[in-house]
Amino acid sequence: MAILYALVARGTVVLAEFSAVTGNSGAVARRILEKLPPDSDSRACFSQDRYIFHVLRADGVTFLCMANDTFGRRVPFSYLEDIHMRFMKNYGKVAHSALAYAMNDEFSRVLHQQMEYFSSNPSADALNRVRGEVSEANTYHHGG
Repeated sequence: MAILYALVARGTVVLAEFSAVTGNSGAVARRILEKLPPDSDSRACFSQDRYIFHVLRADGVTFLCMANDTFGRRVPFSYLEDIHMRFMKNYGKVAHSALAYAMNDEFSRVLHQQMEYFSSNPSADALNRVRGEVSEANTYHHGG
């Protein structure tokens, strides 16, 4: 699998996480969370050994995944955007006050399923891009 670890956090409070590998990815991810500037929507990448940690910060929540460094950046960020959309749809504002691991039971499964999908399906990000373009076109068409 190309994407091996993912978490969702508010600040340094981890709300859900899934790891397909053993090792220190969780500890590295938490160090990254501690270094991120607070409250700004952003994207970032951090490399560690043979892995890249991809970070998407949106709506006051941080979405992070770890992928093989040979996997590129487009698909991991598509994965994070997908996870962001699913998470906000399911939990929305609840995420801003939830306790640590409050969403882990349910959402770690989603992290895992989507991790497998995006890791093994090279057209996953292309499909999402097309879907995004279609929704933009619909918005434009209906807005007119």
